[in-house]
Amino acid sequence: MNPDGNAESGKSKADSFQSQTPAMKAWKKKYIEGEMSDDEPSVSSSPIENFSAALALSNESKEFWAGFMLLMTIYLPLSIISYFNESINGCFWGCPPFPPYYHLPRLIALVSTGYFLGLALNERGDSGNHGVGYAKGVFLGVVLGVLMFIMFSGAGWVQE
Repeated sequence: MNPDGNAESGKSKADSFQSQTPAMKAWKKKYIEGEMSDDEPSVSSSPIENFSAALALSNESKEFWAGFMLLMTIYLPLSIISYFNESINGCFWGCPPFPPYYHLPRLIALVSTGYFLGLALNERGDSGNHGVGYAKGVFLGVVLGVLMFIMFSGAGWVQE
């Protein structure tokens, strides 16, 4: 029943005062009439579940894993090399001269970290080469790769 007696498709008087832009119509359809409306009970979940579900369902997940695995294929072998390097050559007091290759894994890790952070900043958004999730995968890969490199190097240094 309409309060103003107008029978045109069940619109109320308040609907005639609302903005009729396409964005407003889409918002109203999504949040008031559609899937996000308060008519249905919502299921609450933890933020981790929400993030993982959103990542798994989005188109970004393929790009994310491509960027992440690129960094893992670089940092994992580099970390293993650093582990053996530190376990053989690492010392704390009274060290003999280090071999010429001793600082090479650290130098490669430092240069690749700078390069890939620059790549992640450059690939934000939808570029011609990669999608939106690629930069997120590269950034997370850099963070976890550096932590893995530090852990492996420390474990090798303690191993001496």
